Amino acid sequence: MKLDSVSLHLEVYLTPEGTHICFCFCEFCDNVVHVHSVLYVQIETSGNPAILFKTHPNMNKELFSNENILGLKDPNRPFPTGQGGDGVSLLRWRMQTADESILPLTINCWPSVSGSETYVNIEYETPAQIDLQNVVISVPLPALREAPNVQQIDGEWRYDPRNSVLEWSVLLIDNSNRSGALEFVVPAADPSVFFPISARFTASRTFSDLKVVNILPIKGGPTPKHSQRTQLATETYQVV
Repeated sequence: MKLDSVSLHLEVYLTPEGTHICFCFCEFCDNVVHVHSVLYVQIETSGNPAILFKTHPNMNKELFSNENILGLKDPNRPFPTGQGGDGVSLLRWRMQTADESILPLTINCWPSVSGSETYVNIEYETPAQIDLQNVVISVPLPALREAPNVQQIDGEWRYDPRNSVLEWSVLLIDNSNRSGALEFVVPAADPSVFFPISARFTASRTFSDLKVVNILPIKGGPTPKHSQRTQLATETYQVV
């Protein structure tokens, strides 16, 4: 049976000066509703002291703090299931840091005005320990009569004239392309026009390395089979 889903929603804001705040928000979602009241769920984390965990109000906080086990405060009550039985967050975590090295994606942008044109160079970098899927970097543009002149790109691009945005897409970032660049030219414009740059992507690894290691029946008996899916996804990721 599918018992759990671990997802992370990432919020990152990078200023032009390089300072940033990183908020990481993770949910452990329980998707099985008919056996919840007779189970404990044992969790394993990376042990990072910068990560703060918070359990659902119906969970036994002391049990989780001492033993990393998710269980109801009152076993006679049903597990929270959310609307439509689609699951609900049983465990959340948050981390705030100014350490740029932990970011899954670093983006730098250098607009440069030369005469009647603006040359824009954008680069991305990712750390070796994480692969990113379906990466889209969205760059705001000044109002244009025609698409920007893209001179070099690692990946694909698309111009959205209605919203005046250039989308830079990379299907997969792994060890073969840890860094990449985009260069394009538009008519002369104020450099601030090209910010904020937004990014979205997914990954199969989270910062906490949170995972389920065991399912424990409260009254004994065989351990139920279960499966697990882990995903990181951006909620807000901006260079401002």
